[in-house]
Amino acid sequence: MAKKTTLAPLSLRHQAYQHLQRKILSGDFPAGHVISENTVAKEIGMSRTPVREAIRDMEQEGVLKQVPRYGTVVRELSRRDLIELYELREALEPFAVAQAAGRIKNQDLNLLEKLCDEIKAIAIDVEKSANQQPDSSMMRRLLSADLSFHMLLLRNSGNQRMMKIVGDSRLLTGIFATPRQEHNLDVIKETHRFHLLIFKAVRDGDAEKARTAMAAHIRASKEETLAHFDRIQSEPDHQNTPLGLPDEVMADLKRLEKRK
Repeated sequence: MAKKTTLAPLSLRHQAYQHLQRKILSGDFPAGHVISENTVAKEIGMSRTPVREAIRDMEQEGVLKQVPRYGTVVRELSRRDLIELYELREALEPFAVAQAAGRIKNQDLNLLEKLCDEIKAIAIDVEKSANQQPDSSMMRRLLSADLSFHMLLLRNSGNQRMMKIVGDSRLLTGIFATPRQEHNLDVIKETHRFHLLIFKAVRDGDAEKARTAMAAHIRASKEETLAHFDRIQSEPDHQNTPLGLPDEVMADLKRLEKRK
């Protein structure tokens, strides 16, 4: 009698992939970070083999890259990369949301509304904060709500291949955007406004309105990301050199920088 093939290795590989994905999206593994197979394997309690396979998958997707005599690093995106990734999203996501508008389940519709409410709550929390800037906890909440909103709509389009393609492209965009991009109060409010427009169109079954709102949302996000990228690239190198000051002194200095 033939032995059944076990699926455990594939499951472990998926767990390792998800762990790496979370680390990248949270900013724990920023662009240029060297990935250690041993460290990652210890963190999630498994052997190096599934971690190595997950790393290979991310290399094929363009998220990680091999640097000779250095190791596997998180890839840093160029301006051209960002443009292409947003163009891909703009080509696919408006179509997907139009498909979802005619078939979404009530349970997922309720979840979309809750995700909109979560982004609104984050905006309120930021507005109440001392400097009206999101801290790391708020940024994680925002990223989680934003990604969940878009992927939920993609799932309801019924096209699994599209969901995989856009999921990978959003991960790549996240490598650049999460740790460095300025998400101030205005940006968060604008994100909530677009998400609410999209939600209402999907709820009402208005495919064309949903398509238009999604396309506008992605274009606005693209412009914001590219503007931030250009600002970073134009900064003199000396501005990025650490001053070596105590944390409390640096906090005072940052407050002075933001004073109008």
